Amino acid sequence: MRWTVILRDLADAARPIRPEDCHGLLNRWWPQPPEEHTAAKRWAMNGWPSPLGDRLHHWTLTWLDDDTPPPLAPEELVGDPQRIGDHLLVPLSVTRTFDRVYTQMLTEPRGPSAVRSAEVRSQTPIVMTTRDAAGERIPHIWPTPRRLFGAVHRSGGGIVGGSGALGAVARFAPPSLAEAWLELVLGGLAQVRREPLPGEDVRLAEHHHAENRTVLGWQGGLRLDLTGGERHHADAFATLLELLELTGVGKYTAQGFGSVRVDTVSHGQRSTRVPAQRPRRTPRRVPRRAPQRVGDARARATAEAEEFGGTLFD
Repeated sequence: MRWTVILRDLADAARPIRPEDCHGLLNRWWPQPPEEHTAAKRWAMNGWPSPLGDRLHHWTLTWLDDDTPPPLAPEELVGDPQRIGDHLLVPLSVTRTFDRVYTQMLTEPRGPSAVRSAEVRSQTPIVMTTRDAAGERIPHIWPTPRRLFGAVHRSGGGIVGGSGALGAVARFAPPSLAEAWLELVLGGLAQVRREPLPGEDVRLAEHHHAENRTVLGWQGGLRLDLTGGERHHADAFATLLELLELTGVGKYTAQGFGSVRVDTVSHGQRSTRVPAQRPRRTPRRVPRRAPQRVGDARARATAEAEEFGGTLFD
């Protein structure tokens, strides 16, 4: 289930709305037992309340679990002020913009046209890290499709959890459907290729918090193309794109990071591109500037700042 909430700010705030403030509010709306507090959440925060003007804010939230309904429906909070940090926001309207179960998403037939391309644009920083040869954690920029769509965790031959779009199916879809669908998708991901979006290059992004804490991620856009496979692979790809926007990408999606917008692209658009003509002779070869290394001293220092403890990233 997904909701779009329109809120009005009733207070003169001393500081902007912060991810940890939003996370604290949703932990009060939708608490988990203490023993599950550090586990993956049943919800994704698709960004943070965005100002619309005249003290109005727009916010989008997703509940990922079919079997367990949210303890509190956002519709019940219309007119009831909610404190988010220094802000006092009252929900003016709550609209359910998505309401489908996993069985529908994984089994219902798609339209007559197969989806084979999509443009993905970040709306908040996307946090991904990896370890270098020395074992130090550094930011991971320009990820593979497998990193974009999340992961499935197995133990003893069975699924025990997961993250992102794939993890949502692994954790919450009926097991009899999830296993076969995940095998189909994981095989099809080998045929998904990424391309840059002109003018929307993937770039390093910092998000600052209180107490001089910094979260390092990336922002920008990219295009995904399914280059092979049959119609059922294309239908699974379309479902995966839908889940990508609902669940978010990377780490800390329960704090609002990793929110993306996904726009499918018509099949014929690719063939309309006009290739640039090459000059007949090149007077001299211009050296290409080496790309910035993610693992340099500055990036590594910021990555270390990202690894703080506390209750923000649980």
